[in-house]
Amino acid sequence: MKIFKLIFTLGIAITLSSCNGGPKVISTPVSSPSSSSQESTGIFSDDINSNALSPAPVSNDVHTVEVLEVLPTSKYVYLKVDEKGEEFWIATSKKEVKVGETYFYKNGILKTNFESKEHNRVFDKVYLVANIVPANHGAEQSTAISSPKENTKSDSQQKIEIEGSIKISELVNNKSKYDGKEIQISGKCSKLNPNIMGRNWIHLKDGSMDEYDLVVTSDVAVPEGHVVTMKGTVVLDKDFGAGYKYDLIIENGEIVTSK
Repeated sequence: MKIFKLIFTLGIAITLSSCNGGPKVISTPVSSPSSSSQESTGIFSDDINSNALSPAPVSNDVHTVEVLEVLPTSKYVYLKVDEKGEEFWIATSKKEVKVGETYFYKNGILKTNFESKEHNRVFDKVYLVANIVPANHGAEQSTAISSPKENTKSDSQQKIEIEGSIKISELVNNKSKYDGKEIQISGKCSKLNPNIMGRNWIHLKDGSMDEYDLVVTSDVAVPEGHVVTMKGTVVLDKDFGAGYKYDLIIENGEIVTSK
């Protein structure tokens, strides 16, 4: 009996000890969807009825759509589009979009019962799109040059000549000579298409052949109007898809100087 009482007492002591100083039980957290599983458009923060959102998985396919109707707002633009006979709405950051023209987009996030406060309208469904690209984007770069234009006085004032940089006219007229080579180029940024396909698309002019639009891709952005000197690799007959097709382009551009 004494032995039984001793064993019982020791059992109680061990139990109390484990409650006060024993190992803690760590519960496995319930897994939640990763925030990276859906890409945010980074827009529409002021135009959302948060109580009516019903997000669907992000579509990574490239969509080709024809614009049927345009509803602009102060910050965004709503577009009724047609894709292979199916009509629906998309919304993107404010820009000039023309009815009847074709555009590309990807990474649209579907929202249902989406309210546009400025139009006092609720869309049954709308795809939020960070950016759309005209189907003829690649055609903005001239691929056939007839005869160089004569420079006027204002043209000559815009010429940019930096030591060590190849003129755009020299590059265009002898592109096979520079194919696959790293070169230095200088010019004024006439246009910037930022963050498309993970790149910034910098359009440069140097006054030597301004009827030709030289495009440089880079992970840095150059504001319009800035004069830069960049180094990059010459690539010929490059087709990125989604309307981005070039007979000549500079890739992986890095800024040497900027002003």
